[in-house]
Amino acid sequence: MLKIYYLSSEINPFSDTTSISSFSKEFSITLQDQKEVDIRLTQPKYGYISDRRYILREVIRLKDLSINFLGNMHLINLKSGFIPSTRVQVYFMEHEKYFKNVCDLLYKSRNGRLYSDNHEKFTFFVKAAIETLEKLYWIPDYIICNNWQMSMLPQIFNTFYRDKFKNTKIVYMIHDVNEFYDYDSKLYKNLGLSVENSKKTQSNIINGIKYSDYIYAFNSNNNGVADYMNKNDVKLALKKKNYKLIDYNLDMDRSDRVKIYNDILEDLKKA
Repeated sequence: MLKIYYLSSEINPFSDTTSISSFSKEFSITLQDQKEVDIRLTQPKYGYISDRRYILREVIRLKDLSINFLGNMHLINLKSGFIPSTRVQVYFMEHEKYFKNVCDLLYKSRNGRLYSDNHEKFTFFVKAAIETLEKLYWIPDYIICNNWQMSMLPQIFNTFYRDKFKNTKIVYMIHDVNEFYDYDSKLYKNLGLSVENSKKTQSNIINGIKYSDYIYAFNSNNNGVADYMNKNDVKLALKKKNYKLIDYNLDMDRSDRVKIYNDILEDLKKA
């Protein structure tokens, strides 16, 4: 049984702001349909997500977990549900400070202003998601992290948790290119992570690649991924990595998208 832990900031229908939402749903359903795959998803439980509507239930062993983050102890709870009409299990992470007051725009408030703590909250999420594995008594073969929101996971995992999960590999999926991949160097230093240079920000496309085992970059007509992945510093980071650039968009025929998902699964099975 191939075990996959899939982290995303949004999963349709629970949260739906960017194309990652639909990708996460369709990708996970396709893999779960394979009998030899156990895929479990985790996303933040934003305040507007209804327990009643999606039949979310408490998981006793995942209640009131203590997470040390930036020198402070935080309590999280995880609830469990399923993507409607599927067997795909989703864990929803509750946290009073970072997620409760987030509206359905996810990354900005109703007035259009970006949340100032976006990088901090999603960094907290990935750290807490890793620590949750110890309570699940479930060690995945792969952790899949998506885009800038999950881009701190590869370095955090390899710096602090590699000894506990010696055989777990990291899959980094890049769905677009934007300025949100640039994280403040202070956040790295406050977490005890090394930085690549003396600049005020660090590129988490580069760092994500460096600390991941597999990289999938999804290129579409307007997202600039193919051009970016061809830059010299990116190509240098990709050397000796398992990397694929894939033409992909939600306007493709569904059968073509499903083939892409199954091809990725075959890559992971071969490892």
